[in-house]
Formats: sequence, structure tokens, C-alpha cells
Amino acid sequence: MEQPRPLSDLSSPSQSAAAAAAAVRPASAAALALVQSRFRLALPEQDPPAAWRESLSGLLDWLGIDAEFVASARARRLPRLGEWTLSPAAGAPVFAPWLGWSPVAFQHGGLPGLPQAQFVASYLVDHARGAAPGQAGADVVLMSPHPATCTISEAGGVPIPRPAVLKAMIRTARGEGRERLAIILHARQRNAVATMLLAAGKGMTRDGPAIEILTIEEALAPLAALRAPWDAIIAMPDVRGTVFTLLARTAGVRGAWPMLWLTGTGDDGARGGIRLVTSEAPGEGVSRLPLDAPALIHALALTLHAGGAQRAAWRLHEAWARLRDSGVTTPGRGGEDAPYVSVVSDEAFAAMLRRDAGVSKRPQTRWQALNDGPVAFSGTQNATLRIVS
Repeated sequence: MEQPRPLSDLSSPSQSAAAAAAAVRPASAAALALVQSRFRLALPEQDPPAAWRESLSGLLDWLGIDAEFVASARARRLPRLGEWTLSPAAGAPVFAPWLGWSPVAFQHGGLPGLPQAQFVASYLVDHARGAAPGQAGADVVLMSPHPATCTISEAGGVPIPRPAVLKAMIRTARGEGRERLAIILHARQRNAVATMLLAAGKGMTRDGPAIEILTIEEALAPLAALRAPWDAIIAMPDVRGTVFTLLARTAGVRGAWPMLWLTGTGDDGARGGIRLVTSEAPGEGVSRLPLDAPALIHALALTLHAGGAQRAAWRLHEAWARLRDSGVTTPGRGGEDAPYVSVVSDEAFAAMLRRDAGVSKRPQTRWQALNDGPVAFSGTQNATLRIVS
């Protein structure tokens, strides 16, 4: 591994990013930006699969980032469970998107060995393509409290998230500029969660998305529609598998989603600290996934964004969106759109992105998870103070 150099971003701003900058400034625009002098990633002790390692290295080289890879600290609890029990090294999240956690792993109190976090957030993003009829696109964050943070407040009650965790998830949606949030749960949980929101008053919901509380039965029909009416969803752990499956099916995404294991959020509404970056994929428990180029690209963009490299995150996302809009896709992403698309392997997709092979010139839809990406990319004065750590 080469010696790390300070994080630099040599890309030039694109016209579409500059044009979009004025339209995406969030109401609670940050007045302070923290830039890390080095982009650091913690890797599991076991080497990443070769295809993932090579694609990750290629993307970082293409972005002009010489990342510092550090060893993650092995958790003391449950060491037999292997690499997914690793703890983040100081100042660096564990980056392992080749580990695919199943949404059903959160049911019934969660499988033993779930990574420690307050809540998880997975991202379904698949922008509409002009050549594919009936494609509305998708941009949804699916959050759930960690089962360990859910408590039973009274005898005979049902587990509900702690108020601080629910507040953190709502603030995450608000920080990303999400407009409509659904809280999906079992009928026996609804009154308790509604009471919690009422007790918190306007402090929890002020300047945030419009919130609906629905039972899983009420949510089935909207979730099965061409496009769900929400851009943020909080699913209780036991219903996460159902929500994940329906969203993936309606969006035509059979591959993995990038998945963040998070601590809480600050009062400014910013996303909380990332402990671990994995993927979320159908199945049971945890598995090692074959290379999924979109999952790697999105996971890296989210990690760059959280690490202060907003410009690099936006550049990476825009390159993916342009290649996707140019009719190129992978087997796990909309292959049924043929003959309107060309299906290539995940390795080939990552290589084409690095060659700037996307020919589409149309402005691309922004990704709400990178809500300040165009602003950082265009060099506007949104952040009034930049601190280099």
C-alpha cells in the first residue's frame, strides 16, 4: 500500500452540477464543513474478495484519492462470529460492502452477532431512464432501529425504539431533505409510537418531513405500487424484510443496497457517525456477495460524503447516473428493460465508469443522500467555514 497523501480532488465542476446547485440547497444548510486531511477506511482483517478490492482501488484512483487503509479493531464480544463483528478503528468506519446482511436478520430481536449500532439505513436509488418506458425511478432511504435499542415499556407490551433513536432516524431523513416519511409497524406498536411522537412535541418533527404511521397491512398496497409515495421509511425490525422485498421488486432492483450502521445524529440534523458499511441483500443472516458494482459505487459515495469529500462523492454518483442513463446496466439492476439497455458484468460496469463511458448529456436527478453534493461540486458559498482536520 502506498503512503497516503492528503485528500485532494482534482475534478472540474460539471455544467449540470452547477445548474442544479441553486435548486438543492436545503433549508438547514450547513454553515460549517469539516474536511479530513486523509480519507481513511478500516478494512476487515480478512482480505476483501479480489473483484471488490480491484474495483475499489480503481474507483479511488479514478477519483484521485489515495486512501489510507487501517486495520479495524476486533470486537471482544462474540469473536467466533467472524469479520462482521469488527469495530471501527479510530476515526474510520469499517468498509465491507461485500458483506450482505439480510433484512430478516433483524426479526425477533435480531440474530446473535448483529453489529453494534443505534440504527441502520439502506439506500434504494435507481434513477429513471428516458429510454425505458414505465420507469419512475426510486430514491428511498429505509431505516430501522437496531433490535437492541428497542425496549418494552410495560408488561405485555411490544418492543418499540427508544425516543432518542426514533429522533435520530427522523433527523437523518430531515438532514437529507426527505419530504415524506412513513413509519411502518405492527398494529400493537402504533399507539406506543404515536404517543412517543406526541410526547416529544414539535421538537422532533419541526422543519422535517411529513410523517405517516401505518401498520404493515396498510402499507402493503402503496409499497406494491409502481413508486411508493414516500422517500424515507422507518420500518420496525420485524417488518423490515417485507418492506425491503416489496421496494426492491417494484424498483426492479435484484442486487444489493448500500447499508450504513449508524450512531445517533446531532441537533443540526446531520447524519450520525458511520460505524460500519455493508450491503443489504435478500437471503438469511450474512453472506459474502459477488461483486455488485452499483452497491460498491453507492457505498463508496456515501462514505466519501460522510468523510468530508462531498465533491468526490457527487462526481462518483453523477458518473454512475450518466452511465445508467446511457443504457448500460448490470444483471441485478433493471436487466428486464432490454432492448432499451445493454447488460454488462459488474466488473465491466465499474471499468466503463472509470473510462467516463456514459454518453448521456441530460441533467441527472440528484441523490438526496448527497443533498449538498452539487453545492460542494459547484463551489458555491453554502459552507461558510471549512475546517481541515
